Amino acid sequence: MAQAADSLIEDIYDAVTFPERWGGILERLCALSDATHGLLFTTASHHDSRADALWARHNITDRQLVDYTTHFRHRDVWANAAAARGLLSRCGVRRGEELVSDAVLRRSAFFNELLRGHGMGRLCALALSDGGELAPVQPVLSLYRPADAAPFPDETVRLLQGCAPHLQRAIRLRVRLWGRQDGREEDVLWSGRMIDRLPMGVALLDAAGRILCLNRAGQAMVDARDGLRLQQGRLQAEQGAEARRLSHVLEAAVSAGARTAAVRRGEAADLRVSRPSGRAPYLLTVLPLSPEAAGPFGGDGARIRAVVYIVDPAAVAPGLGARLGGLFGLTPVEAALVADLLADLTPAEIGDRRGVAISTVRSQLRSIFAKTGTSRQSELMNLVNRCLMLPEGP
Repeated sequence: MAQAADSLIEDIYDAVTFPERWGGILERLCALSDATHGLLFTTASHHDSRADALWARHNITDRQLVDYTTHFRHRDVWANAAAARGLLSRCGVRRGEELVSDAVLRRSAFFNELLRGHGMGRLCALALSDGGELAPVQPVLSLYRPADAAPFPDETVRLLQGCAPHLQRAIRLRVRLWGRQDGREEDVLWSGRMIDRLPMGVALLDAAGRILCLNRAGQAMVDARDGLRLQQGRLQAEQGAEARRLSHVLEAAVSAGARTAAVRRGEAADLRVSRPSGRAPYLLTVLPLSPEAAGPFGGDGARIRAVVYIVDPAAVAPGLGARLGGLFGLTPVEAALVADLLADLTPAEIGDRRGVAISTVRSQLRSIFAKTGTSRQSELMNLVNRCLMLPEGP
């Protein structure tokens, strides 16, 4: 055991620069402790790319991980009990039965709907927070066995205790190196600033469908709670059928992102999301990224797998009138007419709102068609929506 532990410690330090080796470290720990599953994750309530990049697993499927992060993270009776006792904020090893009794565990939805079906029910967990650099992310390394197996012995507790200082040091180094290799930090900041200036909403998703970055326009749409929301780091629609469709599309997109560009060609999805306010629905395009196109956003463990573009047809970007005037020579009245069309108003409704005859509105619309080189309202809207994609000024 001592020789195996020494080799394991070497692997732990190798994982600082090769984070893909964390899965192998969990596999080694499982073999040494007769565990069937292993998970390295973060328990802090606020999550960002830095925290999510620390996650690793052994013998836990993509579906299990999605189910946990989406539905059961806040119903994890072990983590909740540890948090209530302040055990997540300091380094230490605890077995599952020391946190909650077997009877309480077996009555929980966490056990019956997630753990039991995957042969998990015994826990030995190492909290790795150090009260300093790791406090914001609160990393935890957990080993699991089936519920009908014997509890983890003292030998496993001693193994994790012996690895704890090395795991802490390796994770601290990983956090420090996050985003700084090969000048990536500046690239990430620059990319973030650029999408923040787009008047359309842009959300970058990781392989689990969580949002790595949401730009300013997208955050404003979510904050309005008018059809879209964030739930546990995921973009959701508020209405039932649309919520299911959006969830399905996002899951398919991040899954498609694992395939090659040739296989994925043409798989972008478009959908509308209704708004309780009655305003024009949001228009969403979900674009999966191939491994060739997927890039890092904050470290090796957090790669962009899909992009969601969100257009609010009812929103008029600041300066849109001046932009349309500069691009196409539209007058202020004509630019305002285009803004009304973007808000899903008909020519008749625009005439009523302005107190002018519909013939006047149609005459102005013909002038707009001539100036923009379009012949139909649908062509005009497509052209203007492209203008909405142009970045705003500082």
